[in-house]
Amino acid sequence: MMDRRFGGTATLLFAGMALALCAACSGEAPYEPAPQSIEAAPTDADEAAPAPEAADEAPHHDDDHHDDAHQDHDEHDAHAAGGEAHVHGAAELAVTQESNFVTVTVDAPLANYGLSEKTKKKATDLEKYADGLTELMGNARCDLVERSADLRRSGDHAALTLSIVWDCRRPSQLDGLMFTGFDTYSGFETVEAVFLGEAGETASATLTADSPFLPFGS
Repeated sequence: MMDRRFGGTATLLFAGMALALCAACSGEAPYEPAPQSIEAAPTDADEAAPAPEAADEAPHHDDDHHDDAHQDHDEHDAHAAGGEAHVHGAAELAVTQESNFVTVTVDAPLANYGLSEKTKKKATDLEKYADGLTELMGNARCDLVERSADLRRSGDHAALTLSIVWDCRRPSQLDGLMFTGFDTYSGFETVEAVFLGEAGETASATLTADSPFLPFGS
């Protein structure tokens, strides 16, 4: 009797344990959603502007700057006091005849005479540079009666105008003018010369060391 109850009880106990084991084996794990990949939010760097164009497509300014600087320098040297042309080596010469008097005017940079454009000399100190500058040609028997100098400054530039007045007893015998300044002052290269006679006759020429003569006449 005792064995049967024990057997039944044991049977029930093992059956309960088996059911519990089965329930544990067959139970489903709690649902957990699969992790989702999270994309990083775009940063300021990600939204930056597109990469710059290739370096060889970038504008080059070095040559332009060099050209501009060179142009500025040329323009600076091309002007002097009063805005007239100022080119070292060049000069302007005018000869006018009125009755017996012949006036020769030469305008040139100080550098043509071998002088610094920053010289402290006064205009009266520069009158002597008229010596050996020009020579009247012909048998006109001319005497020097006056000479003067006018010194003009503009910025770093300085120009000198020399005036020479001759009194000619026989002005009709004048043949022309020789610009001897090419031999006297090595700084002269070209001289734009013009002659205006009393009767309205004119002549003009570009004088050089190889061709320094300005003829008078129509």
